[in-house]
Amino acid sequence: MSARLQRWWHAWVDFWDEHEHPRSIALVRIALGLCVLYDFLEIWRLGLVVPLFGVTEVGGLSDALLREGTPLYYALVPATVGSAQILHACIVVAAISFTLGFFTRTSALVLVVAWSQFASILPYSDRGIDSLCRLVLTVFAFARAGGWLSVDAWIRTGTVWGDGQLVAAWPRRLLIGQLVLMYFSAGILKTGITWWPMGDFAALYYALQDPAVAAYDFSFARHQPYYFVTQLGTATTMLYQLTYPLVFLLMWWRRHPERAGRWGQWANRYRLEFLWIGTGATFHVVLAGVMNLGIFPWAMLALYPSWLHPDEWVQLHARLRRRWAA
Repeated sequence: MSARLQRWWHAWVDFWDEHEHPRSIALVRIALGLCVLYDFLEIWRLGLVVPLFGVTEVGGLSDALLREGTPLYYALVPATVGSAQILHACIVVAAISFTLGFFTRTSALVLVVAWSQFASILPYSDRGIDSLCRLVLTVFAFARAGGWLSVDAWIRTGTVWGDGQLVAAWPRRLLIGQLVLMYFSAGILKTGITWWPMGDFAALYYALQDPAVAAYDFSFARHQPYYFVTQLGTATTMLYQLTYPLVFLLMWWRRHPERAGRWGQWANRYRLEFLWIGTGATFHVVLAGVMNLGIFPWAMLALYPSWLHPDEWVQLHARLRRRWAA
């Protein structure tokens, strides 16, 4: 192996082997756990536990027993109403435990396995955001996200804030990579003509006219200037998603300011990566207000604390306190 390749390899290993305060990854744990908990408690509130978790023989919607490959859960336990309720309860308890940071890694693993069985029992209920959440929870099964603001920290140190012991930085960085990949792939997979100039950038307009997802009556959007606003929203969505990998370059410049050059120094000065991050956050908040998309916008926003280095939360808190005092 050449000296250059060795240097690159050691830099790559050192990057993933760095350690930091568990603050950021713990905030993701709490926010994501609350989203998942709300989602499954809403299933219970609507009286849909048996319809969604049960098989047709007991009044459910699943054909799990009629398929060639029976889901593992119903291969191990009888297909009864009680079994459907137990699986749902297992997910809820694991979500509570994960959110509180109680046996954090075990809770994340149990939640992934139980949720995967639910997806196997009723595949039509499994949404894209569900798959993304399970991928993130798989990372948490190996991360030390219970080192701050958690029951685990309280048991180990006597305080929920922990003792400040550093944890591996790779889980937070892996979540950042997942976010960039998700946004970029969402952009390149938007092949419908209404997302492009040839389709008049009308995708958002048509989505707002769909009564299945629109939160309000947006028939007024067919008139100007409202129609132009929907066109602008569609074009902005395509632009920021297709250019999202630039965030990697901007973060690399911030990590290595001595190699940034003139453009990189200018980008570091104004923290240009927050142009993409802020646009994405605004996008999800607006979606949550105008469309009925379940936990999708909130679960995406739950991953956003990973963008900030743990030390930046301390700096932000100090800055807000100074402004409040002033």
